[in-house]
Amino acid sequence: MNRRKEITNAYKERKLYGGVYTITNILTGKYLIGHTANLKSMQNRFLFAMAAGSAVHPKLQKDWEELGAQAFTLEVLEELEQRPDQSQAEFMDDLKTLEQLCRANLNASKEY
Repeated sequence: MNRRKEITNAYKERKLYGGVYTITNILTGKYLIGHTANLKSMQNRFLFAMAAGSAVHPKLQKDWEELGAQAFTLEVLEELEQRPDQSQAEFMDDLKTLEQLCRANLNASKEY
């Protein structure tokens, strides 16, 4: 039972990293920008979608099917650690603001 308690405590004490990312079609330059409270989860989801051949987002579906998963890359633009005193809602608000700042540096005409 001690091992289970250790694992539970380690899970609760882990540092959470969220951030802003783009999924870019390297052939056309078109991109999808987003934010997530768990970057590792998003990276795993992207890798799974590539292996399974299914698009990670509906907006990418047509190009994903026509060009294949190898035509897309995932790039983390900004990373943010959730503070211990920060609620999930506050963290998501910070990530949304960070996404807006990153979006201002991108070419809006290339967005999916």
